[in-house]
Amino acid sequence: MNRLFALAILLISLAFVACGSDWSVGPSDGGASFSRRFHYYYEVECRYDAFDQPYDCSDIYSMSPSMSIDLRITHDGYATFCVDDDCSYYNPRDYDVGYNHGTRYYDFVGYDTRWVVYADGSEVIFIDSNKGEAFYYYYDYYY
Repeated sequence: MNRLFALAILLISLAFVACGSDWSVGPSDGGASFSRRFHYYYEVECRYDAFDQPYDCSDIYSMSPSMSIDLRITHDGYATFCVDDDCSYYNPRDYDVGYNHGTRYYDFVGYDTRWVVYADGSEVIFIDSNKGEAFYYYYDYYY
């Protein structure tokens, strides 16, 4: 009985050592989890060229109904991205992160489509490169 207890203590100790000094799971890159839901009420439609530039854009107009975006990213980089409750799941290597307009954005690339979501919720961009179209969504009227 004492041997079994000692073995259990040894295995638990090894498990804690394997977790590192901060006992965290996943990479220790300082990443933080992120979970936000955004609602968008305004849209601008544009044509989109091969150089990733929009042109020939419409005036901004009110959408009815509004669109919702859910974005959840775990501290180890796994992402859940939902558009009106239609969700997709991404490994850390399956999407890009960058900075533009002074804020972080997440870039989810599909076969011929792309969603760019700004972390502050100010803007979402849907790009269909096959059709040469881009749609910009805003939660507030900026113009």
